[in-house]
Amino acid sequence: MSRSVCVRCGGERERHDQVCPSCGHRPEGDGLLVAWLLSTESLSEAELDAVRDRIRAGEVIRPTERMLARARRALGADFASDAGLDTRQRMLVLATSLLLTPLPGLVVGVWWWNDHPRAARQALALSLPASLGFFVLVLWLRSLE
Repeated sequence: MSRSVCVRCGGERERHDQVCPSCGHRPEGDGLLVAWLLSTESLSEAELDAVRDRIRAGEVIRPTERMLARARRALGADFASDAGLDTRQRMLVLATSLLLTPLPGLVVGVWWWNDHPRAARQALALSLPASLGFFVLVLWLRSLE
């Protein structure tokens, strides 16, 4: 099982590309490279514990360009070709899902699954809760009849 440490607060999460449950930090762009470097995919358990303690003590982690290049190679084509949805695109998917229908986000998620897996996961993560909300609303409205 993978384990990762948040570069901002030293909190722990299961995967390097997840939102930190402690502070809510979401690694994006080159931050994903740093997040990968601060995971068991790059460091041993003992090294990861030492880095976690350094971050919690207030030390700022600044990897060298060589370390970032290693992370780029390890993350491969997914990192280089799939930067994910930018903030404007995320807001558009979220607004569409909440105000109109979650279908566009679901379609984007399914359509991009093979070519842009990170963007697809982001679109689905925004649309699926809205879909569940619509489903619950429909069930509630039907129960009122």
